[in-house]
Amino acid sequence: MKLLHRLATAAGVGAAVAMVAIAVVILAQIVARLAGTQVPAADDFAAWAMAASAFLALPYALHHGEHIRVTLILGRLSGGTARAVETLATALGLALAAWAAWQTGVFVFDSWRYDEVAQGVLRVPMWIPQLPMPIGLALLAALLGERLWRCLSGQDLGEGGEAARTE
Repeated sequence: MKLLHRLATAAGVGAAVAMVAIAVVILAQIVARLAGTQVPAADDFAAWAMAASAFLALPYALHHGEHIRVTLILGRLSGGTARAVETLATALGLALAAWAAWQTGVFVFDSWRYDEVAQGVLRVPMWIPQLPMPIGLALLAALLGERLWRCLSGQDLGEGGEAARTE
């Protein structure tokens, strides 16, 4: 499980790097416009970095208990009922994340297989900027699987329902 947690942290670092890339692209575009020119494909790179930051942040946020959850409902339920609702919600989240990881993986594979390239100024193979989607979703699914295991095995989920991490 330590490897999974390290991968979640690495994904968080990747999300942060993508956010910095957005800032760098925007600043470069501002400077270029002041100089009377443009940065080729700046909009494309900013959009790709935004998508990467969103998908890579998902496993990091779950690992650190930062996902939005409906604790108002869980707080009003008794121990056994709260645990059952938490387990059901985790199972549904796992199913959705696994399905999304699979579908985005197929999407990226098809982009690679058909040699799809960006339509903009620079001919970037589309599988490269698309790759953070299935990576982030697969890590999210793996973390939800770990969480479901903890729910089903009766382990303490700690404050706010977040599973206690062993690192």
